[in-house]
Amino acid sequence: MACVFGWWLYSFISLVRSEYTLEKENLNLNALLIRKRLSLDLESMNNDSKLSPYQFYLKNKSMVDSTIQKLNEEFSTETYLIIKDTNASFSGLYDVVVHPREFKQKEKRYNSKKRAYYSEVLFFGLLVIAGSVWIFTKLESLLKLNKLQNNFLLSITHELKTPLAAIKLSSETLLKRNLDPELSKQIVSQTLSNAERLNDLIDNVLLATNIDSQTYQFKMQSLNLSDLIHETADVIFVEPHFTGQLNIETDSQRIYGDELAIKLVLSNIFNNAIKYGGENVVVDVKTETERNTEKLIISDNGIGIDVKESKQIFKKFYRVGDEETRETKGTGLGLYIVKEILKYHKAKIEIKPNVPKGTQFIITFKKLKI
Repeated sequence: MACVFGWWLYSFISLVRSEYTLEKENLNLNALLIRKRLSLDLESMNNDSKLSPYQFYLKNKSMVDSTIQKLNEEFSTETYLIIKDTNASFSGLYDVVVHPREFKQKEKRYNSKKRAYYSEVLFFGLLVIAGSVWIFTKLESLLKLNKLQNNFLLSITHELKTPLAAIKLSSETLLKRNLDPELSKQIVSQTLSNAERLNDLIDNVLLATNIDSQTYQFKMQSLNLSDLIHETADVIFVEPHFTGQLNIETDSQRIYGDELAIKLVLSNIFNNAIKYGGENVVVDVKTETERNTEKLIISDNGIGIDVKESKQIFKKFYRVGDEETRETKGTGLGLYIVKEILKYHKAKIEIKPNVPKGTQFIITFKKLKI
């Protein structure tokens, strides 16, 4: 590309330089023609006179000047006489010289055109570079989106097949074998758990679709944030699903929001803590009241999130790592839904490293004015 624009610029500059050279040569040629015409006119006028060419010139200087002026207008060139030899004939008596102002004008026009071509080539060069960068950026975005969508398809296929396979196996076991009531109850409980997992997955997909299409209707009302935290925690942090430690320190903070949506935010963050925290994860939940805000801080001591990844995880379908080698379950929709719900509630969410390890989610709600 640089070679193309370099050749383009070189061609334009060569063209304008050739044009400038021709214009200078044309000025000199016009001066030569004016000199020739003037010599012929003066010789014809002096045929019957016995005056020398120089004497004739002195005697008829005003007429000579007028003739030069007419010839200048005819050839569109500004020239003037220079007396070379007072003893010579008309052809050697004087010389017709182009005025320096003419050359300066040509040079000024040449420099102006040259600058214009430089600017033009630079402008189009920058335009093409900007266009190329924009195209490559869009292409890279499309490739990333394609990868995210492929990851989503792989993950959701896995997420659908696993509980379905478990439900099928449990159902076949119940049909083909005579089990004692306690074991049957346990299998039915597992079946219901897998069915609930499928239902949650479908709800997440539908909710993400509704949020994108702006068709989800939020039912805003005054809510007790502490009650929501405890109600959601009672569902998420239960054995055998959760084997770690949960610490909750909250007051009766009130916010304005949609109850189901806020519970979904909490369950997604809680499930992330369990998913990436391991068997002995410690989850700390606390609230802080400030002048105009209510802060919810959820911390864990899991593997943590890289700073680079923390800027990406709220994007739709985005998951850390590669879907084919990733061990943790998920679809990449959970934190996207969290971000979109909180955006509607005019709340902010931040991710910070926990000390000494793990992740800290900080959600800032506007305080409800009573």
